[in-house]
Amino acid sequence: MTGERTLAVVGAGTMGGQIAYQAALHAWDVRLIGRREERLQDARSEASKLLRRRVEKGRLDHDECEAALARVVLTTELDHVTEATVVIESVAEDREAKRAVIADIAERLCDEAILGTNSSTMPSSILADRVLDPSRLLNVHFFNPPLVMALVEVVQGPHTSEDSTRRAMEFARSIGKTPVLVARETYGFIANRILFIALQEAMRLVQDGYVSIDDCDLAVHQALGWPMGPFALADLVGLDVVEAILEEGARQTGDSRWEPLPLLRDRVQRGELGRKTGQGFSVS
Repeated sequence: MTGERTLAVVGAGTMGGQIAYQAALHAWDVRLIGRREERLQDARSEASKLLRRRVEKGRLDHDECEAALARVVLTTELDHVTEATVVIESVAEDREAKRAVIADIAERLCDEAILGTNSSTMPSSILADRVLDPSRLLNVHFFNPPLVMALVEVVQGPHTSEDSTRRAMEFARSIGKTPVLVARETYGFIANRILFIALQEAMRLVQDGYVSIDDCDLAVHQALGWPMGPFALADLVGLDVVEAILEEGARQTGDSRWEPLPLLRDRVQRGELGRKTGQGFSVS
C-alpha cells in the first residue's frame, strides 16, 4: 500500500542514509534501500549517533529521536519503492550506475510517485531515457551532510512536469529543508557551479605565480568569509573528486574554464589526493 508520506531512498551511503533519517525526523515513513545489509546497518548506526548526540545537547527530544529511528525500514529489496510517493536515488556518482538504477526504480514506481536523483553533477535529462514517464523525474540535490545542511536544489529538466517540480519543492519543505528552484538545467546547478569555478580561479592564481596556496586560502577565508580556503576545501573533498567534477563540467559544457589545471592534475597523478592520503595542497 502506498502512503502519502512514504519516502523510498535508494542508496545507503552517507547521503542516502542521512536523507532517510532527515525525512523520518519530520514524520515521513521511510524505506532505506541498499545493496548490502552491512551498509544499511552502518547508515543506521551513523544516524543514531548523530541524533542521540542532539538529544544529549538538548536539541532534540529523546522520544522524537527514537520515533524517527523507528520510522526507517532498512531493506535490500528494491520492490519497496512501490510503497512510496517520493523516491530519491542516491547511489554513487557514476553515470552508468545511475542509469541502471534509475531504470530499475522506474519499473517499480507507483502511479503517484515522483522520482528525484540526488546527483550533484548529472542533470536528470541524462537519465530521462531510462524512465517510462520522465515528467516525474528531476534532480533533488541535497548537500553534504543532509542532516545539517539546509539547502536543497530542485532542478527542473526539460522533461519534468510543473506538478512534479511543485511536489519536489513541497517535499523538501516538509522535511525541514530550504528548496531553491533551478528552472533550467546547467552543470553544477547553483552552489557547485559557483564554487568549482571559484576553485579553478584560485588554482589559476597560484599556478600563474600570483599568490601562494596558504595566502590564497587566508585571503578567501578572511575576506569572503568561507569557513576554509579553496585549497583546504579541495583537500577535504579529495583532489581526485575535484578533478572528476571538473572533467565532467568540461565534458557537459564544452567550456574550457572547467578543464582541470596542471596544478591539480599533477598532484592527482602523484597520488596526493588531500586529507584521505595525508598529502595535497594544504596537508603534507
